[in-house]
Amino acid sequence: MSAVTEVYLFGSLSRESEENGARPIQYVLHAPIPLRDLFHCLGISSGRVQLAMVNYRAVSLDHVIHPGDRIALFPKEYPIFADWKDFRA
Repeated sequence: MSAVTEVYLFGSLSRESEENGARPIQYVLHAPIPLRDLFHCLGISSGRVQLAMVNYRAVSLDHVIHPGDRIALFPKEYPIFADWKDFRA
């Protein structure tokens, strides 16, 4: 099963990605993959990501994403709210 997965990049991550721009990146996933593997596909260093959210929920960088998920990635320079501190990279 394939589906478009939307990836929203914030701050400096939008400039680091090979597919930079203000719109979300439309990435077609054919099967579930680890979030870290998506970073590699998008040309983003996992060391730059402070917070990852999948379908509006904070997740660890080891989380497995599925086709159709909505992903938001925040760089190290973004402030993190107290309730998300356990999800820092």
